[in-house]
Amino acid sequence: MSTPRLLALACLVALAAAAARADEQQIAPGTGLQTSVVINTGPDGICNTTAAAGDIQAADVGSGTRNRTEVRCGADKIVQSAAAGDDVQLIAVGAACKNANAAVVDTGANGIAETPLAGDDTYASGISLGAAPSNTPCVIAGADGIAQTGPPAGDDNQVLAVGLAQANQDVVLCGPNGVADTTANNVVPGGDDVQLVPVGGGCSTNQAVVDSGANGIAETRAEGPDLVLSVAKPVKISIPAGQAFATKTIKLTVTNVEFGASAPATRTYKLTSTSGSCPGGTVTELDADAVTPGLQATASIPVGGHIKASLKATAHLEDVTSFSTRIPFRCTFDVSAVALDTAPDVDDAANADNNTTTVDLEVTDKNDL
Repeated sequence: MSTPRLLALACLVALAAAAARADEQQIAPGTGLQTSVVINTGPDGICNTTAAAGDIQAADVGSGTRNRTEVRCGADKIVQSAAAGDDVQLIAVGAACKNANAAVVDTGANGIAETPLAGDDTYASGISLGAAPSNTPCVIAGADGIAQTGPPAGDDNQVLAVGLAQANQDVVLCGPNGVADTTANNVVPGGDDVQLVPVGGGCSTNQAVVDSGANGIAETRAEGPDLVLSVAKPVKISIPAGQAFATKTIKLTVTNVEFGASAPATRTYKLTSTSGSCPGGTVTELDADAVTPGLQATASIPVGGHIKASLKATAHLEDVTSFSTRIPFRCTFDVSAVALDTAPDVDDAANADNNTTTVDLEVTDKNDL
């Protein structure tokens, strides 16, 4: 794919959110809940069970569940804890949080909390330093939403029996128009989905209108107003059928446009990102210098010059519900080029917003289609 244009689309996304939407699909028709926990990690928080074909390894064997919220912002709303080990810094040290309790650091790939607290930052519930939180997902149900894995190993626990989907899960939620538009079992007549709110009845936003019934399989597609705003050249990711995830490398260019006789010959910077509205673990492998082999945490850019940078965006099937190729799952995250001598501020220029761009992802999960 050619280098995508990364566009700041906050206003466009706001317009899309403001438009009247249909009842909201939570499980693709013909599948069960893909995030259903089949095996959890048990009291020690470490996954010991290998997922069977069709299920997804939510935690690597020998590790805790990856990318759990670990550190939250304290009452002063300033980030003070610096990620350690393989933990992931979600908001830069010294930066302001939108609110107290905002996620600041997650546990990274090994699922173990390795970041000491600083200032008035706090650990999320169930988190303690040096340990993985107990009873978190080890194996989840995957593309069809049906458990394939068992029995559990070590102190792991079987949560969902082999051959079953999780019963009575939300298939359709009430949309912002406050009216139930969806008739249960409109995809599979005679299915066992349950109509929880009569069609035309009033409902509150995110109230369940239809659930999946005893068999746990969605047999209903959401109905009602449904507008899709198209955007110019978003970063598109397609999860192939039979695959648990898909990854795309996003290329960026950072230019040193510093002016004046006192400007140094080079300026060193780092690449940072926020998770934005995307699921945890979407943004990985930030590389400040994509030309030099390996991942570079920082890079130097000569005055008037530029450098190629990159990151990877990964979409997991359990985070995406697709019921039409014309209606993508969309989320956004921000990427910033931060001058080291002004960090955590991006730089001291008149328009610091030029250092940050919003990446718009559009994801389709072909396992659902």
